[in-house]
Amino acid sequence: MLHKISSLKYSYEKCPLSRLKRVFQSDINYKTYDKFVPSAKNQVVGNLPPEMIKYIVTNFTDRKAEMIKKFHKGLALTAMFSRVHLRKMKQTGSIGEDENMQILLTQMKNILRSNISEILPKNSSVHFKYTGSGAMGNVFQLSIKDENGQRLMPDSAMKIFHDVQNDIVPHMHGSYAEANISTFLKKAMGHKMEKSEFARHYMSDLKSGYSLSEFIHHDGDYNFKFLDYARIYGVNSMDAVKSLINGKIYDMGGFLKIWNFTPDKVTRRYFKKLVNNPQASTQLLNQYQTLLDNPKTPHRDKILNAIDLYYLHIINKRNYIQEYQDVWARISTQE
Repeated sequence: MLHKISSLKYSYEKCPLSRLKRVFQSDINYKTYDKFVPSAKNQVVGNLPPEMIKYIVTNFTDRKAEMIKKFHKGLALTAMFSRVHLRKMKQTGSIGEDENMQILLTQMKNILRSNISEILPKNSSVHFKYTGSGAMGNVFQLSIKDENGQRLMPDSAMKIFHDVQNDIVPHMHGSYAEANISTFLKKAMGHKMEKSEFARHYMSDLKSGYSLSEFIHHDGDYNFKFLDYARIYGVNSMDAVKSLINGKIYDMGGFLKIWNFTPDKVTRRYFKKLVNNPQASTQLLNQYQTLLDNPKTPHRDKILNAIDLYYLHIINKRNYIQEYQDVWARISTQE
């Protein structure tokens, strides 16, 4: 008779990964990024905007993989070149000078265009615009249009991180964490981030230290459904209310898991009863406490976990969701 084989936990820290996608989809806020990300064979998570993918597939049927890799390489070289020069500009205090920034933008355009010229139609234009700097990186608006001025893909926000990976709260901020958070939420939402209050995440190159996402225009018209992401997906944001353009969240840094996305089924059942019955929550809490007081009650630890999750939900709803809605209400009423 065969003995039962115990389950083995996949040790991604010791075994080089071929792809980071599955690891990033399953959880967030890893404290061991440096142990497994640099050794991954493919450090690109996600891909180009679907409009550009469709264009490449249509026009380079037999060479689509090659062309997509060329585009990735062009973006990577642009990011690595820019990072070096942005550091020099910051050190010399010239990052705010228009002349120096215009020189850099022209160089970025030339690097990317020289790498993807074979892909683009004749007389297409590549344009970068500097939109600002934050604690973790600099953001540029990337526009690619054909000779008639038609966009070949939606304008994208290219975030070039100050460092490939930072050491300031690295489980919540920086290229690794933000790629992880975006991938986790994209999976949780069924790849429909653009239909929510989140800007759509396209790709992150963790080796080159940049991300590409939907560019949210200040004067754009966006229709989306507000999601209670804390209750549905189990994450809180420390920065979301500070990172809004037209009601959309564009910065994926600062998200923190408050409970497992797929917690224990028994815990979830007790938790859902509390959340779905707000009028009877006090009565249910009293019932749960009676169960906890009885040492013979099964799953006492899971009932206690459900109560803890419920109070986290209440705190989140009071401090984050309402704050988000209040901020958005103020922004939408400003002239």
